[in-house]
Amino acid sequence: MDTKWKDLYKIGGISFIITTVLILFAIIAFFIWPYSPSENTTADILTTLDNDIWKGLFSLDLIMLITMLVNIFPLLALYVSLKNVNESYALIAFVLALIGVATIIPARPLQEMVILSEKYAQAKTEIERNIYLASGETYLALFDGTAWLVQTVLLMLSGLINALLMLKSKMFSKTTAWIGIIAAALGFGFFIPKIGVGFLFLNTILTIPFYILIALVFIKIGWHNKINIETN
Repeated sequence: MDTKWKDLYKIGGISFIITTVLILFAIIAFFIWPYSPSENTTADILTTLDNDIWKGLFSLDLIMLITMLVNIFPLLALYVSLKNVNESYALIAFVLALIGVATIIPARPLQEMVILSEKYAQAKTEIERNIYLASGETYLALFDGTAWLVQTVLLMLSGLINALLMLKSKMFSKTTAWIGIIAAALGFGFFIPKIGVGFLFLNTILTIPFYILIALVFIKIGWHNKINIETN
């Protein structure tokens, strides 16, 4: 193994563990502070942000934004680990994922909503409040808009490509690869009307063991400088 990537594998492994913890926290947080943009009025969301900023931010998917940004490091480590299988597809998967991560930023205009909540709370007239409400509705439309859909497709495609490459890799087990393939396939079910959210939730659940298995491999390589050939 090329030892120059040891530190990247360490960072990637630790980042995957952090990401897993964030995903678990996001699942718990969802039941405490349900996703607001598609459920609550703009006025309620702005008022919540002003009265309890953390409750408001969690209900606006703050954890997902943080998770996506942390994911940059393990995505890079994944590219390095899979490029020996097929560098072209490994690079395509990394670029797709990187674009997906970047795309989620405009789809989660959290700071903008916080600023609007402060202005809405300080508004003196009904006209002023209506202006801030209109601005808030524009930002809220972004949460489930084109950028969100694009990042979902790109990340699922990237995950599927990486998982397929794992099938031919000596670094990862077949079990790890198939969990990734199934998770990505379920993620595409998000576009099925009415039940799509359920498929996305299943994708999230399967992502947890998928990330843990990859993290263990990266940590072993990063600290012990060896790779066991896994075939099960």
